[in-house]
Amino acid sequence: MKVCLLSDGIPGHVNQAHGLLDWLRAEGIALEVDIYQCRLRAKWLRPLLAAACNRLSHHRLLARAVLRCYHFSPTPAAADLILSAGGNTSFASAALAHLQGVPNIFIGSPRKLSASTVSALLTLEPSAGFERNNVVLDIAPARVSSKAPDQRTWALLLGGDGSGYEYRQQDWKDILRWANAQARASGIRWIVAGSRRSPAYLRDLCEEELDTDLVGAWCWPDSAQALSDLLPTAVRIVCTEDSMSMLCESMNLARPLLSLRPASAQPPARYRKAIAKFEQLGFLEREEARRLEKYDWQQAHTSDIGHRVSRARRRAIQQMAELIPALKKAVAPAPADKPPR
Repeated sequence: MKVCLLSDGIPGHVNQAHGLLDWLRAEGIALEVDIYQCRLRAKWLRPLLAAACNRLSHHRLLARAVLRCYHFSPTPAAADLILSAGGNTSFASAALAHLQGVPNIFIGSPRKLSASTVSALLTLEPSAGFERNNVVLDIAPARVSSKAPDQRTWALLLGGDGSGYEYRQQDWKDILRWANAQARASGIRWIVAGSRRSPAYLRDLCEEELDTDLVGAWCWPDSAQALSDLLPTAVRIVCTEDSMSMLCESMNLARPLLSLRPASAQPPARYRKAIAKFEQLGFLEREEARRLEKYDWQQAHTSDIGHRVSRARRRAIQQMAELIPALKKAVAPAPADKPPR
């Protein structure tokens, strides 16, 4: 299957699209993927593009007009499937799919688009008006790795203020002191990673609070080592709750995951519901930073988590296959039960 992946250049969006491709490959679907940079020429065009895309079936020239509002590199070629994530690519996806007469999958909010503009809309929460073709995911897609984890390596992923979460310096100290104690007690070393939203003082605070012999690798935004290479080597992952992308990357690795939040946490309702769903489905555990001293992180069975993640992926792909005939033909059949003796 030839896939046209539209990329807006935002790492979180591109990672989701590549993650979905990894899900499809894991189901035995052979893919030939071409990546096209797709940049909207002006943000003020979005309401006009939404209106135009909702009327593509009435005027064929509208699709070409929509595509002229983008800068592509290179120019998209014919494909069997259009895939993208991130709102600015949604209009290009709808127009290309209409012109080429092929299905399209979009990951994210539909941004005032109608259900007729997308073959399968992938979201974490139901989208009104898309009841027929909305695939509601248990977890958002992210890259899948076949690397075996190191039993003596855990990962500590530190974000920063955002999504309604506000960290005080004491929150960071509570997290780092707990991390030190856990490393000593469990005989492990940490991969410590920060993000672009991490406060400027956090790197120095990490070096002050964490014993150097308990850190196997540092991974800051300007580090030479990429977190995507290091994270799969961790057998357990601790992640601050402000970063949905880091949480989803961790869940896709099917590792025991602990989500940490500061005392001041007022995320939007949709964000709060998504986190609650992850906890309810057993993809992560949660705790407040100031309560970590008394928190007992029970030994989780990685195989159980792996089964949950695999079921979530396969359920999503089966729903997409029902909406997209080309996928249904390509998906490998589920293993048959053994006949009774």
